[in-house]
Amino acid sequence: MAKYYKKSRMRYVQDHWGKDFSDIRKEELSFRDTENHFVSMMKRADWILDDQTWNDLEMNEVYCKMDRAYSKPGAQVLYNELRTPVFDEKELKRRDRVMDYILHHQEQRDKLGCIFYSLGRSEYDGACSLLFKGIPKLPEYASWTNTLAILMLASLISIPFFKLSGLMFAVIMFVVNTFYHQKLNRRTEAAMPGVRYIAAMIDAAEEIANLEIPQLEADYGDFFRKCAKKCALLRKKAGVFGGGGGGDLAGLLEYIQILFLVEDRAYIRCTNLLEEYAPVLRVLYRKLGELDALMSVASFRRGLRRSAKPVFVEEPQMLRVENIVHPLLEREGVANSLTVEQKNVVITGSNMSGKSTFLRTIATGALMAQTFYTVCADSYEASFFNIVTSISPSDDLMSGKSYYMAEAEALLRMLRVVEEKRTSLLIVDEIFRGTNPIERVAAASSLLRYLGERNTLVIVATHDIEITNKVADQYDSYHFGENVTKEKLDFDYTLKRGVLKAPNGIRILEYLGYPEEITEEAYKETGYIGAQPAAENQKEDVENA
Repeated sequence: MAKYYKKSRMRYVQDHWGKDFSDIRKEELSFRDTENHFVSMMKRADWILDDQTWNDLEMNEVYCKMDRAYSKPGAQVLYNELRTPVFDEKELKRRDRVMDYILHHQEQRDKLGCIFYSLGRSEYDGACSLLFKGIPKLPEYASWTNTLAILMLASLISIPFFKLSGLMFAVIMFVVNTFYHQKLNRRTEAAMPGVRYIAAMIDAAEEIANLEIPQLEADYGDFFRKCAKKCALLRKKAGVFGGGGGGDLAGLLEYIQILFLVEDRAYIRCTNLLEEYAPVLRVLYRKLGELDALMSVASFRRGLRRSAKPVFVEEPQMLRVENIVHPLLEREGVANSLTVEQKNVVITGSNMSGKSTFLRTIATGALMAQTFYTVCADSYEASFFNIVTSISPSDDLMSGKSYYMAEAEALLRMLRVVEEKRTSLLIVDEIFRGTNPIERVAAASSLLRYLGERNTLVIVATHDIEITNKVADQYDSYHFGENVTKEKLDFDYTLKRGVLKAPNGIRILEYLGYPEEITEEAYKETGYIGAQPAAENQKEDVENA
């Protein structure tokens, strides 16, 4: 239909292809609604990324970076799929084929973009609420609607026969129906935009089917065509209400609709049809959303400087990445490489050296590989993973929960999800940092050895050199270093083999201008001599280069 492909709309779609919308998305998104709808839509899944891991990985930020969807279903399904990693390579490759097609066929891509743009992104997703949370129950008096409409018609017909009495009857029915419409409308107006949006979804599905794109026919086109045919009556009835317009004619039409309760009867009929067609319409919402979400990720791919398709292996506990970067730092971040096979990793390094960012990079890379077959790296080869992290647990003042208790609970959930049939990728930052050094080293070493004996791939970061020595038989050591003097603080953010020989914490205090009396005494307590830590680390970094 020509209404979808207006020049201004087409120009907008073309100009924004491959562009980053993240600043706009952060302003307009309500993650509370999105999360609530995710729970409502959630089907049985092999794995769901829990809230702790989602927040640890700052996935709201990553989501905003990837979200170029034009429709509300597209934005919702993008969120849903980022939270539900896939363990079926065939399904991931299917998604990849759709994204590749969209990426390389501009004419069809532009038309699809215009169709989804016409659906739009309302602030609140009423369609999703109606389909997955349920239709608001109508009051009992809603059953009077047809009777009142018939009485209104009868009162008008009676005027030529009963003169004044007929006119009085008509006036009474006008007042009754006006009051009834206003009362019922207060119960139905919140859901009306959702009904209209569902009707627009049916329109959009039919238009996509009419494009007859062979590469989309099996997954989308055939279903869209059948759905549009099946739900034609719903689309027709929804067209009765919600129309705009102005002028005297529009005002007259509105009065006529109130007289005969046209909108009210149409709404009630639509809700009945929604209940009847709900299973089909839920699938339609997901399929439209998936296609728009895949277009969104294809646009995200278009803007990447470094992108790889993952290679999945059958062997467990295997990860090999070359020059991987975090998607939020894809242009300015430092790329790192790591190979892990049948062993785990412990990373040492001072604050700000890049440990936490690297942990998030690995976990986010694994998640993107298992959702949209895309990794910001030169290459990615790995097992399929259950992904669980403990990077930034927080205390809870209201519940009286300490930081250590929150951290202990976050780590406990890792023990509960470890299973033998699929490798668990467990990412931990500053393990047991909330307790004293003696117990921290003892508890952390015991936990890491326990996890190392199971079907896990653990990557843990710590300041405690003692921990690396206690788990050396199960964990390979890596570190991030830096060059710190009184004049400068220089981080290279590059992962290197081996343990950080001497930390630079006191040297950083010198750089910040702490009194010499404090730093010299601290050096005496540790046994380090002034510039020795930086020199030792630099020497080893050169040897490992």
